[in-house]
Amino acid sequence: MWRLTEEERKIFRKIIPTDFPTDQTRIYFDETTTNVSSIDELINRDGISSSEVEAIYKALPSDTEFYKFVGSLKPQKFPQPELTEEQKEAKREYKERIERLRNQQANMEYNNMIRSIDQTRSNSLLQNFGQEMREVSRQMVAIINTLITVGGSFAFGFWGVQFAYPHLGLDIAERMLLGLVCATIVFFADLYFIVKSMSNDEIEEKNKAKKKKWVESTSISLQKKCQ
Repeated sequence: MWRLTEEERKIFRKIIPTDFPTDQTRIYFDETTTNVSSIDELINRDGISSSEVEAIYKALPSDTEFYKFVGSLKPQKFPQPELTEEQKEAKREYKERIERLRNQQANMEYNNMIRSIDQTRSNSLLQNFGQEMREVSRQMVAIINTLITVGGSFAFGFWGVQFAYPHLGLDIAERMLLGLVCATIVFFADLYFIVKSMSNDEIEEKNKAKKKKWVESTSISLQKKCQ
């Protein structure tokens, strides 16, 4: 379907001979006489089909510069139907899924390109081996340090007070209680610093993950621009 405006009508009138009766020339679309229109009726519409253009061309004189009129025609745009909320949501989910698949494909291609350079990427078991070993080593050091400090605190309360103040004459039960109190205080102090260190590590890991994600997204965008 082609759009007809006043501009196209002016071009049509210029190419038509002045003595040609466009208002009386009838266009027959089938063998019956019911579907009949004049050239003026067709041209004065808002749109015209390809078959109607062809019928007008056949009805005009052969020396008419009809190509000028055909060249001025533009496709008619029909209004798009209004989408419902469900259709909009489905369209949005479809776009997000396509974008996610594109990112996954880009990541796979990127990993394949650098696999020959970074051999650790070819084996998933070795990717975080060093980091995991350092984490285990640090945890073991923290546990051993806690045991030593708690044991030393208990020894201080059990034997140290007896050696420092022998005139107090504390019995074994009192010395045991004093040692447990000292060990408990030191244990909770160590526990506080361990928890604080773990929270700091989690924050640092989150920052590293965000930075890594930003770097990957930047590399993907650069790859798309290069493509």
